[in-house]
Amino acid sequence: MPDNLYMQNYDIPEEGILVEYKTTGEYLPAHWHNSLELVYILNGNASFFLEGTEHKLVPGEFIVIDTNQIHEARCTHTYMMIVLRIDDDLIQRLMGNNRGFQIICSRAELTDELVPAYLAICDCLKNLVTLHVKQPKGHMIATQSIALDILYRLIKDFSIPLYKEDLPEPSRSQLRIKEIVSYIDKHYMESLSLDQIAGEFGLNSDYFSRMFRQNIGIPFTQHLNRVRLTHIYHDICSTDEPVLAILDKHGFTNYKLFSRLFKEVYGDTPREIRRRAREKLL
Repeated sequence: MPDNLYMQNYDIPEEGILVEYKTTGEYLPAHWHNSLELVYILNGNASFFLEGTEHKLVPGEFIVIDTNQIHEARCTHTYMMIVLRIDDDLIQRLMGNNRGFQIICSRAELTDELVPAYLAICDCLKNLVTLHVKQPKGHMIATQSIALDILYRLIKDFSIPLYKEDLPEPSRSQLRIKEIVSYIDKHYMESLSLDQIAGEFGLNSDYFSRMFRQNIGIPFTQHLNRVRLTHIYHDICSTDEPVLAILDKHGFTNYKLFSRLFKEVYGDTPREIRRRAREKLL
């Protein structure tokens, strides 16, 4: 698992475009990255929390997460999806270093006028699936071409201009919440309390609690437990360590609470998750 879960570039190739076809779901606590991300659901369902607001997806829908936008991905019930990521440096170069816009695109926010544009991007994504399945000669070139066409359509139809003179500096709370999220990522295995981490950042506990929930969408303790769950899940799937030893390593001390939260997030028990992970390796 990455050392830093929250500032990922996902090993985007040098050309700046990454297209992934996933056949298993995943859960990622609140994080952000230096790339534009588009997630298209083919089978199953998913929820994304963008700065605290939930967006639900079903097959045939996609959502766009703009660069550096804090989001939580609950895709454990997704059985097939496409993830397209375009590095922000590439977007900057293509736009002549004029990245003066924000992209907002989700099915729930569509107006009637934008439905055709949204469906046109869905058609592009379906073409990516066909290329992946058939893999004709030159399919990687076609994949890159379609990815850039999708980027063009997003900028043309779903971008909101941000003029430099009107562009506000990131708020103090936005900068601080990213520092806090990164701190949790580095220290999640320790016995962290709300009072302790609020003190670490020189904040009143009540203010810290309100600010965290407003920006992330869930309370601090719930986020901390979900961060721990992602690491525990990874070890359950990839090691033979006893579950209790894994819990202890990642700072989860309440087994009853862990069992309830694990099933809530991943839909099954650790034993069943481990069994299915082993079957995929056979």
